[in-house]
Amino acid sequence: MGKNNNEISAVNRDIDQIIEQKPYIAAMLDAFRPIILEKNRLLREMADSRTTLAVDEVKYRGGIPLIRQCRLFFPEDPWQEMALAVTGAIRTGFPHLAGDMERLAEQLKGGLVDPYDYFRSSADPDENQIKAWAEKIPIDPGALRFFISIMARIILTKRAREAAAAIAPLPWDKGYCPVCGSFPMLAVTREKGQKWLQCSQCSHEWLFPRLRCPSCDHENPQETNYQYVDNEKNEQAFTCGKCRKYLITINRPANLEKSDLDITAISLAHLDLLLQNQGFTPMAVCAWNTF
Repeated sequence: MGKNNNEISAVNRDIDQIIEQKPYIAAMLDAFRPIILEKNRLLREMADSRTTLAVDEVKYRGGIPLIRQCRLFFPEDPWQEMALAVTGAIRTGFPHLAGDMERLAEQLKGGLVDPYDYFRSSADPDENQIKAWAEKIPIDPGALRFFISIMARIILTKRAREAAAAIAPLPWDKGYCPVCGSFPMLAVTREKGQKWLQCSQCSHEWLFPRLRCPSCDHENPQETNYQYVDNEKNEQAFTCGKCRKYLITINRPANLEKSDLDITAISLAHLDLLLQNQGFTPMAVCAWNTF
């Protein structure tokens, strides 16, 4: 437990350091801070699943991610603990959602809502399901959607870590995640100019060609570009002129690889704003990059 507390404290310090460097992002990082800290704590304390993820190599090589091959949400996952931790984190970071989270927490404690119900199917809940669940609780549909998205990110990140060794030897050249099928929220350029995509949902990383667009697979130097602000060339945005999507891209030295990349992505929201003002849209919509 002491080691976990030290690691959580380190994440907290990383947030403080970025706020000191970029005070204009303080409000957004402070809002997401409780969620980031709870996500890190839960992932460090969560036991590995007893269910082995069965990877079909033929399907995988054909571009079918794990979420379309097998279940990634299990009834034995600590749903109650996660749900109460997430409602508390949202309540702290987003006071305007406090009432909704308090109602949801009361339903959870009373056994009137089973958080696993939202994840029994691998498919994302549709808008009609969200509205029906929200009316039952009752809670604002947007608040419920936010809650579900955070819960999904925690579990999918755990599954991605558990599956990493099994899929590491297998080739994957798609712009969407081999684990959960989501598009990246961030690209990280490491040694030898290699570009690693960071999944917006499960945080899995995979190698991808530097000039190819992950969204539409287009590869044309005349239609792709990198934009940056105030000569900060280590913080850029890859843009595709064909599909009009962008992807925040950073140059990351090896000694910083263990940093929480959610923090990094949020700290670069000014690039999201810049690109969206130019008519581009993010490859993956996240809670912090919609304006």
